[in-house]
Amino acid sequence: AGVGVYSFVASSDNSDVADDARFGSRAMYAKEVEVPNGAEVFRLPSSAVMIAPSEAAGSVCLNRLASLDPEWALAAMILRERSARHASPHAAFIDAMYAHPPRSARVGKMPRGSDADAALRETRAGDVLAGWRDDYARGWLALDTLCVRKRPTEFPAEYFNPRAFEEALAMVHAASVRFPVDDLFRDDEGRQSQNRDGQNQKGAESRDKSESKTSRLAAAFVPIAHLMPHDPRGTAPCVTVHEDGATLVVKAAAGAPGTELACNRAPRATKTKSQNQKSGQTAGRMTDAEALARFGTVGPGLNRGDRLALSLPTDSLLGTHDGNGD
Repeated sequence: AGVGVYSFVASSDNSDVADDARFGSRAMYAKEVEVPNGAEVFRLPSSAVMIAPSEAAGSVCLNRLASLDPEWALAAMILRERSARHASPHAAFIDAMYAHPPRSARVGKMPRGSDADAALRETRAGDVLAGWRDDYARGWLALDTLCVRKRPTEFPAEYFNPRAFEEALAMVHAASVRFPVDDLFRDDEGRQSQNRDGQNQKGAESRDKSESKTSRLAAAFVPIAHLMPHDPRGTAPCVTVHEDGATLVVKAAAGAPGTELACNRAPRATKTKSQNQKSGQTAGRMTDAEALARFGTVGPGLNRGDRLALSLPTDSLLGTHDGNGD
């Protein structure tokens, strides 16, 4: 009740509104009451969300692709749903994404040989951006090898080509969320655990496999949550999986009444089984270099994920000037 979704409109005397890229785009905002940090804003069933890896991914090759990188597989799922057109259960969401893509989801937003490349050469941020740009090429090579060449009917070239994949992956980078794969299969793992009782050796092997999967992340496109920009000050991850394993919970960073709501898009911090379960819902850390690559900007405030803190005077950030024009 304390949040809403608005569409960008303009006054009737603005004849250029149709040319404004923001026209018709949406965002989530706080209404009359302040939204506290880490507040739950809504829930939705995982069946309404595109997730990689998952049974809904359908094709075996897409889940194989997800084992290499879940974001590559999620981008391929976007293309598959788009190729299905109105037959896709996600058709309305996909159409809206392409009509109003995230502001940072621009193909070629980091061109090679730019002044920014030169300025960041031989720096960690430069390495991150270069690696991010190469991610498109590596992702397409994997998709082409595992799926497109082997199943051209299922993955037609009209929709599955380097340019289309780059565009879809840019959307995934900018608007998807990530969470541990194991969170989606808690009930299944519980049943498997009961079947392993009394089998010490096999049980140990299963535990080793389970622990090795702890760092694996699933990638997901969550409707409405995809509108929320990244804010590293959020104390809870943007999206977590409810303990039932079938419901996704969306939580926001603090927001004043009337302001756009954001969330911490860093995956939740993984915790060992010996630690308190609630502490496992703490937001992880995303460096400003990764945030810049994903979103084209960095979140407000001090980022604890950075090794070096950059502190600039408020006046220099806001571009304000004193009365003397200095």
